[in-house]
Amino acid sequence: MSEFLGLHGKVAVVTGAASGLGQAVARGLVREGARVVLGDIDKVGLERTAAGLGDAARWHRTDVARRDDVAALFRVCDGAFGPVEILVTCAGIISSAPLAVMTEEEWDRVLAINTKGTFFCIQEAVTRMIPRKCGRIVTIGSDSVTRGGGRVATAAYTASKGAVVALTRNIARDLVGTGVSVNCLNPGPIDSPMHAPLTAEQRARVTASIPLGWMAKPEEIANGVLFLASDRAASFMFGTNLNVDGGSQMGTS
Repeated sequence: MSEFLGLHGKVAVVTGAASGLGQAVARGLVREGARVVLGDIDKVGLERTAAGLGDAARWHRTDVARRDDVAALFRVCDGAFGPVEILVTCAGIISSAPLAVMTEEEWDRVLAINTKGTFFCIQEAVTRMIPRKCGRIVTIGSDSVTRGGGRVATAAYTASKGAVVALTRNIARDLVGTGVSVNCLNPGPIDSPMHAPLTAEQRARVTASIPLGWMAKPEEIANGVLFLASDRAASFMFGTNLNVDGGSQMGTS
């Protein structure tokens, strides 16, 4: 537990918590003494993650693209631990279908989960945070937005994450003076189930694009999330984009 972060006793909601980055964030928050409510569409993964966190965690199967599901997730938090103080929106999917053959259904599903789902979660969180004049929101963008595109065919994903980046900044302006802080973390490629469908050739291309030379472990990105979630360590961070990407913004030599 780190006194630097000051997360002990905080109440958090983390979406996408069944695996990958969301799971790493949830584990990190509990390690720092927070209590966490986990949301994800993967019930088996949620149960597995929560079982490893003991009494500090609750879970609710949640499709973040459905407003009613999101509202129910936050009600679970209210009942178990009290009003949310930290929100981390890790739920997300990727479609690697080439632009010319991507279906409307694929496009809509990616935007619904990655963008609309983020919006629904923020709505629920701020209704609880603003009256208490405190709260930290961390959204998850992507370095594919800030570096000018994905490394494989990810038009829908990059568009959805670009919307998250823009949404975060706009919401930050709306939240000025409320005591609630919102920031966006843009991760580089993560070695997680989201990237499991990559072919060996695609994986090699992704890795070669990262100056540090490896895809991030979920915990390496989660450390940046925990920083932004801390009102002590990141007290002067507001409406910003934090790139945690292995040097991808500077390109490759």
